[in-house]
Amino acid sequence: MAHIQYKNPETAVASTNTSGNKIRTEANKLIRDNEFEFHEHDIFEVGKIFLDKKEIKKTFGITKQEKYYGGIQGRYVHDNTQSVLPTADSPVIPLDPNIRLYPVIGEYVVCINHMGRTYYKTIINWDNNPNNNIQQGLASTNRRLRRFNDHTIYTNKKDYHRNTHANPGDLIIQGRYGSSISLGAQQLTKPSIKLVAGVKQNSGEFNINKDGASIYIQDGGSVDVKNPNKKFKQYPVVGSKVVINADEIVLNARKNLKLVAGSVTEVLGKHVELKHNKGGTVEINETKELLDNTRDRVKNEVIREIEECIEQILLITDKTQEDFERVEKLIGKLQNIKDIPRDVVDRITGSEITLNAEKFKKLQDDYNRLTEEMGRIPDKTKDPVKVARILGEMANVMRQFANVKELFRPNFKLGKPSE
Repeated sequence: MAHIQYKNPETAVASTNTSGNKIRTEANKLIRDNEFEFHEHDIFEVGKIFLDKKEIKKTFGITKQEKYYGGIQGRYVHDNTQSVLPTADSPVIPLDPNIRLYPVIGEYVVCINHMGRTYYKTIINWDNNPNNNIQQGLASTNRRLRRFNDHTIYTNKKDYHRNTHANPGDLIIQGRYGSSISLGAQQLTKPSIKLVAGVKQNSGEFNINKDGASIYIQDGGSVDVKNPNKKFKQYPVVGSKVVINADEIVLNARKNLKLVAGSVTEVLGKHVELKHNKGGTVEINETKELLDNTRDRVKNEVIREIEECIEQILLITDKTQEDFERVEKLIGKLQNIKDIPRDVVDRITGSEITLNAEKFKKLQDDYNRLTEEMGRIPDKTKDPVKVARILGEMANVMRQFANVKELFRPNFKLGKPSE
């Protein structure tokens, strides 16, 4: 918060002595005594931070759960009698809404006032320590500093106190517990992003084979990756690459997982397991014929359902309104036709056909429009011409459904048959 600090506050008053030669002396003294330093920002000692939404709700009410999240309370350092805005008990909230750097109790932050509210910006880097910069006591009346070694975030683990190694021009984002993101260059020339949890070396340098878990994204350079499996041939990974190294790596897909390579897909391990659920299958060395049959099974299933609906609707158009309820059931079946290929695909490993969503939605919208229009006819026996016209339009939409080539797209292209 901006404030003025007088250098000699106790004597910063005007003199009433106006006698001759003393005027000049008094004037100079008055100027000197009223000299001040202007501070655009003020330092704020953190006494409490709100990161528990239940606590925020209990303290400030349910409407403040999000507004005050990440807010802090404490005291100003230079003038601990001044109040935060808009009210003295309001938490000081972060200035940046997207990138949050939360302090801990005992650290100091820079505060500033804007538009009638106090915000905090960054943490004062007292010890140049990425783990914590706790120095409680500056905001107290006696200004006595004391270390807070029993603080919940304080740790003597050396890994957390190191600064991550960097090269000139690098951008480093470093957490309190040995995790870092480095945006720089590999071998000083190639673009590189490194995400590391658990930097192990005393120098703070990254080492993909020693650090806890690492992801390297690079466009050039080389990375040597080691593996305890003796059958793993160590070699430098070069060029444009994404290298992931950790004790365990899990790729979890809620639906489909595809591993596609333009050249070679290699799986190497002491034990390699391919499993499927009960009733499932494992397909290996798929040929072009097998893939063609897989596609045809999906396509034929859809065609059969559509043709059946078209046949029934065409028959009903000759009977006008008497079987309108049957039309509604058939329409509902067609509107859910997109679920049919998925049911089939789920039983077939290694293939998938994607519905042309734009084309399908247009036909589905036409169905909905015609269904609503038919539903607005109170007595269908009294307006057979209109009913026949609507059913005729429905039949036309059904014929468009029959053009499966425009409705479905394969997700993969076939290469040469496997030998």
